[in-house]
Amino acid sequence: MIKRGHTIVKRNATNSELQRAIEGAIPQATKQAANIANRYKGKTEEETCKKIFDYLKNNINYKADGLDQQVRLPSGLMRTAQGDCKSYSVFTSAVLSNLGIPHKLVYASYDPKDPTPSHIYVMTDKGCIIDAVYGKFNAEKKATYKKYKPMNI
Repeated sequence: MIKRGHTIVKRNATNSELQRAIEGAIPQATKQAANIANRYKGKTEEETCKKIFDYLKNNINYKADGLDQQVRLPSGLMRTAQGDCKSYSVFTSAVLSNLGIPHKLVYASYDPKDPTPSHIYVMTDKGCIIDAVYGKFNAEKKATYKKYKPMNI
C-alpha cells in the first residue's frame, strides 16, 4: 500500500486487501469530513442521503481504477473531482458517521458463479441506499451476492 497525500493506492490488490483498505480509510476520512458533513444534513435521514447522493452524482466524475486501485479520502475525492465506488463509499460513510447516522457498507457481486464483490455502496440502517454509481437515488442494482459491513459510529 502506498499513501499519496489524500489517496491510498494499492497495486495488484486482492479483493480482501481492497476491503481492508476501504475500511481502514474510513476513520481518517471521518476526521476529514467533520468540517463539511453539515452541508449534507437534511431535515430527515432520507433528505440527508439524497444530498450526499446528489453531490456525488453532480460533482464527482465516475472513473474506474485500472491496475492501481485508489481509495480516495474526502479531500482527495473533492480535490480531483473523480473517483469510483470505493471512494464514493468512503466519502458517504465519513459524512454519515459525522452526522450520527448508522449505516453499513454493502459489498456486491453480480456474477452468479462468483461471490467476490465487484462493487461497493452504502445503506443506512433504516434502509436508505446511496449508490451514485448506479445513478438512481435510494435504489440498487440487483446483486447475486451481498456482504454487509456495519460501520460503528
